Amino acid sequence: MSIVLSPRLDTAAAAPLRQSLQKLIEAGAPVAIDAAAVDQIGQACLQVLAAARAAAVARCLSWQVAFPSVAMVEAGEIAAIDVLTAA
Repeated sequence: MSIVLSPRLDTAAAAPLRQSLQKLIEAGAPVAIDAAAVDQIGQACLQVLAAARAAAVARCLSWQVAFPSVAMVEAGEIAAIDVLTAA
C-alpha cells in the first residue's frame, strides 16, 4: 500500500500520518510513500517519518519514499533527519 503525502504537513498532520504509518508497519506491509506533492513539512512530521522509518527497518520492512519534493528534501537536510533512504 502507498501513502500519498499531502502538500502541507504541519503539526496537525502529524498524528494522522503517524496512525497511517503505524497501521502499515504493524501489518508487516512494505512502506511506500509518494512525497511529490509536499510543499511544506514541519519538524513534527519529519520526526514521525523518521520514527516510522526506524520501526520499518527494525522489522526488516521495505521503506521507500518516491518522488520527494524539493521542500521535503530541503527540510530533511536542514533538520539533519533522513527519511528518504531505507538505511
